[in-house]
Amino acid sequence: MRARRATRSETRRRAASDPLRKTRWQVRQSVAEAVKQAVEAGAAESQNAFVERALIRELRELRRRRVYDAYAQAAADPVFMADMRSTTAAFAATAADGLARGEE
Repeated sequence: MRARRATRSETRRRAASDPLRKTRWQVRQSVAEAVKQAVEAGAAESQNAFVERALIRELRELRRRRVYDAYAQAAADPVFMADMRSTTAAFAATAADGLARGEE
Protein backbone atom coordinates (compact mmCIF):
# COMPACT_ATOMS: atom_id res chain seq x y z
CA MET A 1 0.00 0.00 0.00
CA ARG A 2 1.39 3.35 -1.02
CA ALA A 3 1.31 6.24 1.47
CA ARG A 4 -0.01 9.68 0.58
CA ARG A 5 2.07 12.14 -1.37
CA ALA A 6 3.25 15.37 0.20
CA THR A 7 0.78 18.25 0.07
CA ARG A 8 1.43 21.34 -2.00
CA SER A 9 2.54 23.26 1.10
CA GLU A 10 5.14 20.56 1.77
CA THR A 11 6.68 20.75 -1.68
CA ARG A 12 9.92 22.51 -2.44
CA ARG A 13 9.62 26.20 -3.05
CA ARG A 14 12.05 27.68 -5.50
CA ALA A 15 13.01 31.33 -5.58
CA ALA A 16 14.11 32.79 -8.89
CA SER A 17 17.26 34.00 -7.13
CA ASP A 18 18.06 30.42 -6.05
CA PRO A 19 17.47 28.18 -9.07
CA LEU A 20 17.89 24.42 -9.02
CA ARG A 21 21.31 23.09 -9.95
CA LYS A 22 22.05 19.59 -11.12
CA THR A 23 24.82 17.97 -9.08
CA ARG A 24 26.88 14.83 -9.54
CA TRP A 25 27.17 13.49 -6.02
CA GLN A 26 27.28 9.81 -5.37
CA VAL A 27 25.75 7.92 -2.48
CA ARG A 28 25.87 4.28 -1.56
CA GLN A 29 23.29 2.09 -3.26
CA SER A 30 21.67 1.25 0.09
CA VAL A 31 21.19 4.96 0.83
CA ALA A 32 19.68 5.61 -2.60
CA GLU A 33 17.28 2.70 -2.11
CA ALA A 34 16.30 3.92 1.37
CA VAL A 35 15.56 7.39 -0.06
CA LYS A 36 13.46 5.85 -2.82
CA GLN A 37 11.48 3.80 -0.30
CA ALA A 38 10.96 6.81 1.96
CA VAL A 39 9.57 8.82 -0.96
CA GLU A 40 7.33 5.93 -2.00
CA ALA A 41 6.03 5.89 1.59
CA GLY A 42 5.12 9.58 1.28
CA ALA A 43 8.03 11.21 3.13
CA ALA A 44 8.52 13.75 0.32
CA GLU A 45 7.17 14.56 -3.10
CA SER A 46 10.38 13.41 -4.79
CA GLN A 47 13.80 11.99 -4.06
CA ASN A 48 15.31 15.37 -4.89
CA ALA A 49 13.05 17.11 -2.34
CA PHE A 50 13.86 14.48 0.30
CA VAL A 51 17.62 14.79 -0.20
CA GLU A 52 17.49 18.60 -0.33
CA ARG A 53 15.57 18.71 2.96
CA ALA A 54 18.11 16.38 4.60
CA LEU A 55 21.01 18.48 3.36
CA ILE A 56 19.42 21.69 4.61
CA ARG A 57 18.89 20.10 8.03
CA GLU A 58 22.54 19.00 8.14
CA LEU A 59 23.79 22.46 7.07
CA ARG A 60 21.69 24.10 9.81
CA GLU A 61 23.23 21.74 12.35
CA LEU A 62 26.74 22.63 11.17
CA ARG A 63 25.97 26.36 11.54
CA ARG A 64 24.50 25.74 15.01
CA ARG A 65 27.63 23.85 16.06
CA ARG A 66 29.87 26.68 14.81
CA VAL A 67 27.89 29.21 16.87
CA TYR A 68 28.06 27.06 20.01
CA ASP A 69 31.78 26.46 19.47
CA ALA A 70 32.26 30.23 19.28
CA TYR A 71 30.28 30.60 22.54
CA ALA A 72 32.51 27.99 24.18
CA GLN A 73 35.67 29.77 22.99
CA ALA A 74 34.38 33.10 24.30
CA ALA A 75 33.48 31.55 27.65
CA ALA A 76 37.04 30.21 27.94
CA ASP A 77 38.57 33.65 27.27
CA PRO A 78 39.20 35.38 30.61
CA VAL A 79 39.49 38.85 29.03
CA PHE A 80 36.17 38.45 27.22
CA MET A 81 34.45 37.11 30.35
CA ALA A 82 35.79 40.02 32.47
CA ASP A 83 34.43 42.45 29.89
CA MET A 84 31.04 40.69 29.91
CA ARG A 85 30.87 40.83 33.74
CA SER A 86 31.73 44.53 33.62
CA THR A 87 29.07 45.22 30.98
CA THR A 88 26.47 43.20 32.89
CA ALA A 89 27.23 45.12 36.09
CA ALA A 90 27.00 48.44 34.25
CA PHE A 91 23.53 47.56 32.99
CA ALA A 92 22.28 46.11 36.30
CA ALA A 93 21.08 49.51 37.50
CA THR A 94 19.38 50.18 34.16
CA ALA A 95 17.68 46.79 34.17
CA ALA A 96 16.35 47.41 37.67
CA ASP A 97 15.30 50.96 36.85
CA GLY A 98 11.55 51.28 36.87
CA LEU A 99 10.93 48.24 39.02
CA ALA A 100 8.83 48.88 42.08
CA ARG A 101 10.51 48.30 45.40
CA GLY A 102 10.58 44.64 46.31
CA GLU A 103 10.62 43.42 42.68
CA GLU A 104 14.39 43.47 42.38
